[in-house]
Amino acid sequence: MKPLYPVRRPARLRVLCILALAAALLLLLADIPVLAEYFFARGVTRLLSWFLSGISGILPFSLYEVTALCLIACAVLLVIGFIVLLHDRNFARVRLWLYRLAAAGLSVLIAFGALYAPLYERLPAAGALGLPEVTVTDELAYAAAEYYVEELNALSDRMERDGAGNVVCPYTFGEIAGLLNAAFAEYEGGYFAPYSVRPKAVALSVGMSAIGITGIYFPFYAEANLNTNIPSYELGVTMAHELAHAHGVAQEGEANVVAYVLCLRSGDDYLRYGGLMRAVASLLNSLPEEPFEELYARLRPQIVQEWRNADELYSRYDGWLDTLSAFLNDLFLKANGVPGGTRSYSQTAESLIALYVQVAGGN
Repeated sequence: MKPLYPVRRPARLRVLCILALAAALLLLLADIPVLAEYFFARGVTRLLSWFLSGISGILPFSLYEVTALCLIACAVLLVIGFIVLLHDRNFARVRLWLYRLAAAGLSVLIAFGALYAPLYERLPAAGALGLPEVTVTDELAYAAAEYYVEELNALSDRMERDGAGNVVCPYTFGEIAGLLNAAFAEYEGGYFAPYSVRPKAVALSVGMSAIGITGIYFPFYAEANLNTNIPSYELGVTMAHELAHAHGVAQEGEANVVAYVLCLRSGDDYLRYGGLMRAVASLLNSLPEEPFEELYARLRPQIVQEWRNADELYSRYDGWLDTLSAFLNDLFLKANGVPGGTRSYSQTAESLIALYVQVAGGN
């Protein structure tokens, strides 16, 4: 029996056109810096993310993880379904499925335009963090690196380590989240979202390691997700990075700056140690070979051993999945206005030098 009111193909086309125009308009508005900062990031996007975070935060498990597994299963079933329909020459149903897929894809794009795209056009986080403007010179970069090396050595001597030489985390996952949410709350001026965010530990963290992901912020649930299969010293600073996304920072380099500064300014030894491990690695890698080797030789043996342990852990998961994931992530970043792609992850040296100037009086 035919339906009384069949959906005509022109009606479907109109729906797709409306969705496409809405997505294009939203993304266009989100690309205007003043609107991105004051209408979206501090207004609509923050309100929506607060609402979603409040809901997703009630649940103890990762909604992102569940969604990812469901999408993989649905994709497999969809491919099988298309093969069956094409084999049966049921082209009308194929067109219907394609229409629904297109409508769903455009709806996701609209949601992304409201929940995350505007954050890529925000003002730099350095201003909100109170970092001074600096002119980076070779001498200043060396002085900053030397300062952080000395700080890391001194702190390393106080840290408790396990039999393999890895620092022992003295906190639960939730306790680290509490420390970091409190650190974000200390910053005034409205740049960072004022509400607390509950990060989630991903159950299938080994799978995340296989695709080279240590954490991911899922804006559709306003949910920060952490791979717990990472070196113990990295858990705090990685969580700080994902919470930076959840508090309104989209650019990867900016999220790194926020994470490093929060950890380095922390009065907690564990958080500060993780920040220093990342800061020293970032600054040493920015130096020429000779000063790099000189400062690297000054590091405590246990620090070098911990980096080796981390390299061994990550090397277990090198492969085509990791390469493919890095490639897709690079494309995603470039598509969202990050010219350096994944290279932007290491563009934090200037901010670390600015922090050195601020706390150590460098010039």
